Amino acid sequence: MKILVVPMLARSQMGGPWSRAQQIARAFLSRGHEVTLGRGDDGNCVDPVAPTFEIPVPSPLGLPEAIARHTFPLASRLGLMGRKPVHSFEEVLWLTGSLDYRYSCAAVEKLREFMRTWRPDIVYSEFNLAAVIAARAEGIPCVGSGSQPTTAAYASNPRKSAGIRRLLREMGMPAPASSLTILEGMKRRFIPSSPSLEPEAGERAIYCGFLGEVPQLDARSTDRDCAVGYLGSDSVPAGVAVRVGRQISSALGCDVYVAGVPEAVYAVAGRKVHCAPRLNFAELLPRARVMVHHGGQNSMMDALAYEVPQVVVPGRVFERQFNADAVERTRCGLSVRAPKPALIAEAALRLVNETSLSAGLPKLRDELSALGGTERIVSEVEAIPYL
Repeated sequence: MKILVVPMLARSQMGGPWSRAQQIARAFLSRGHEVTLGRGDDGNCVDPVAPTFEIPVPSPLGLPEAIARHTFPLASRLGLMGRKPVHSFEEVLWLTGSLDYRYSCAAVEKLREFMRTWRPDIVYSEFNLAAVIAARAEGIPCVGSGSQPTTAAYASNPRKSAGIRRLLREMGMPAPASSLTILEGMKRRFIPSSPSLEPEAGERAIYCGFLGEVPQLDARSTDRDCAVGYLGSDSVPAGVAVRVGRQISSALGCDVYVAGVPEAVYAVAGRKVHCAPRLNFAELLPRARVMVHHGGQNSMMDALAYEVPQVVVPGRVFERQFNADAVERTRCGLSVRAPKPALIAEAALRLVNETSLSAGLPKLRDELSALGGTERIVSEVEAIPYL
């Protein structure tokens, strides 16, 4: 079987869609299927595990490329993007430029041309709207990733989708009010989560839990001697993230590792705060007493996989707020709505001292581990009767 896997693209640092697309591609390859990965020059699509096909990258807000290439990375580094409230996934698509009419026309046409040439049996969309439209136009079954916060029933802003509706009408296809309805119309929607975290994921939802291999919790997992932090690439300025690390080091009396900031090492009362643009969480989380993060799906699932209590600092982004609420509801950690270092350090100390606040970790980890991951995705796709 031939599978075309297409991730969401954005002109900003956003590793989640590409990393999940890579995991899904690996799973299909391991079962002997042929895979091509859609990719763009957005800075996120690195080290592909399969042959690739170049697709256009949207320009934020549909702005001219020359402006967007410089303006938005600067805003991201300064933490300005994290100050803007984002109320729905439809607004995310609009901000990235994925709903822009001209971009959508170009991306859909490029994808259709490739589909006619390569003739995939299945298109897998990792929240890529153009891939869903192109697959429908070419009569190819389309499946993909989903989540409760990205459904129209949870939150939407149809006014942002005028460009997509125009394109669909021109193609003679149904043009729903919300672009999120298009994503929900895929043949299968794979939810990298569980019913406890996302109890109302919508129609055609198949929960698959952890996508990656679930780590073994060995002796290192009971010898917790550090804390880990990642507050996102656009949530807060780097200086705030560093101050969070220093406050946590002082409060917990341990070394702290902070990702997403310039490389440096700071001494705090005989301990160290290690800062770097990227860190190997697989090495650090087995040692972590607590993980502080911005509420992204990958960060939350990483902490759950290693049974690490987490402090979620979601800012003003709807999905991260949803994840923060889910973490508290399942008793896997705490949330802090304002990115204030003292408040975050206080929450981290509470988690260490009050184990009841994270008592739900073992049960939720077991639930997520039992849902099948990428193997479940591949099995479900292979069982689609009309292939």
